[in-house]
Amino acid sequence: MGTSRDCKRIVREHRAMYLDPTNQAATFYEPIRSAFRRAVSSIDPAVVLDGAVRKATKAQLPHYEELQSGFMMWWSRTKATGVPVRDGEWVEGGLVVTLRQLIGVRCTDGTTFVVFPYVKSPEMNQAAADLLLRILEREMERLLPGGTPVVLDVRRSKTYRLRRNTNRHELDALLAGEAAKYVAHWQAAA
Repeated sequence: MGTSRDCKRIVREHRAMYLDPTNQAATFYEPIRSAFRRAVSSIDPAVVLDGAVRKATKAQLPHYEELQSGFMMWWSRTKATGVPVRDGEWVEGGLVVTLRQLIGVRCTDGTTFVVFPYVKSPEMNQAAADLLLRILEREMERLLPGGTPVVLDVRRSKTYRLRRNTNRHELDALLAGEAAKYVAHWQAAA
C-alpha cells in the first residue's frame, strides 16, 4: 500500500531475499516465531522463549529480547491454551502468500483464534492489519475451522481484529489490487 517508489524498493528487497540462496533475511525471525508456537502449549512459556533468545545471534539478540518481552506481556493477559493450526496459502492474481508459523489458541470460553505474530520493528497499524486479517479470515477453514483471526504486534503487545462493520468486499478489492501491483513490480524487476 505504498508509493510506487516504496513498492519498487520492497520488491527489490524481496527479490534479493528470496532469490539469493546465501541471503538469510527470510529466516531471521524463524527461531523466535517457532518458539512462540511452542510457548503457548508449554507449562512454562518463559523457558521456551529463553531458549530461543539464548541461541540468538548477535544481530538477532536485541530483537529477540524485545519480542520475548512483548510476547510474554500479551500471553500473561491471554487466558488461553495452544491448539494446532495448519499452514496455508492465500493465492490472488498470480501471487502466493504462504501462511505459516501462526499461533492457534483456545480461550476458556471455547473460542479459538489464529494469531499472526507480527515481529518487524515498524509499528503495525489497523489498515495494514486489516489486510492480513482478511487474508487469514478467507483461509480460516483450512487453518483452524471456526477460528477468528488476530494480528499481534509482538513488540508492542498489541492485538488487531477486524471490526464487525468492516466492508469485506472493499478489502477483497484492495487485496486484489495490491497483489496485482506486487506481481507487476516483481515481473518488471526481473
